[in-house]
Amino acid sequence: MKNVLKKNALLGVLCLFAMMVLSSCYSFTASTLPSHIKTVNIHEVEDKTLDPVLANDIHTAVVEMFKKNAGGVRLVNDEASADFEITLLSYSNKPENFNSNSDVETYRVTIRVSVKFYDNVKDRIIYENKSLSADGTYDVAANETEDRHGQKRAIEKLQDLIISNALAKW
Repeated sequence: MKNVLKKNALLGVLCLFAMMVLSSCYSFTASTLPSHIKTVNIHEVEDKTLDPVLANDIHTAVVEMFKKNAGGVRLVNDEASADFEITLLSYSNKPENFNSNSDVETYRVTIRVSVKFYDNVKDRIIYENKSLSADGTYDVAANETEDRHGQKRAIEKLQDLIISNALAKW
């Protein structure tokens, strides 16, 4: 009888643990968006760095992020339920690690942006961060480049930060 009770108790604990693990899994879907948000206008990136290629790459990455993560929300180029604005505030590319000969091995690219996500229907800010930054390193010894590797990694981190802060908090 005691063995049966122990097995049932153990089974109950395992089931409870499994439910806790499964309930902590999170996936962003359109169902998490307010029903009144049907369209989003992602404005061109305002560029304070005078690097139009980087600004365009950030805009393209944010558009792709919305297409993958915002479910049934349509992206438009005019009046929309919500506006998404980005300002490229700064960009740096600095040596990070040196080898024994004092040669640079890795560099760190840092991108800092301002993000504002505005709900035009409810007339309120959904998300705003005036100084969101992300970085990416690249290894010159491995023939990696600033624009292809460092910037790309920093932009991917920006996408992750925007998803977790702007989209997931709707």
